[in-house]
Amino acid sequence: MNLNVIKNHLIDISQFEIKEILDNSHYHTKHSGVQNSKYPLTHIKIIVINHNNLSRMVIHREIYQKLGSEIKKGLHSIEIKISKT
Repeated sequence: MNLNVIKNHLIDISQFEIKEILDNSHYHTKHSGVQNSKYPLTHIKIIVINHNNLSRMVIHREIYQKLGSEIKKGLHSIEIKISKT
């Protein structure tokens, strides 16, 4: 699997801009919570530009809602970096 699946889930978000999505799974391969995971993406980082001055909670809630099915499949960690520019 590649990041295109994640991008497809987030494509219709209009309240804020997804600047970049990174696969950081390779940094966490020895973590006990993911060693036996069959899901290839376990840790991702999403960089968001918040043009509309939304609260962190709104941004996190929207991303987690959109990625719910991938979390159920084994996506273990989502790091969200929010910037205004």
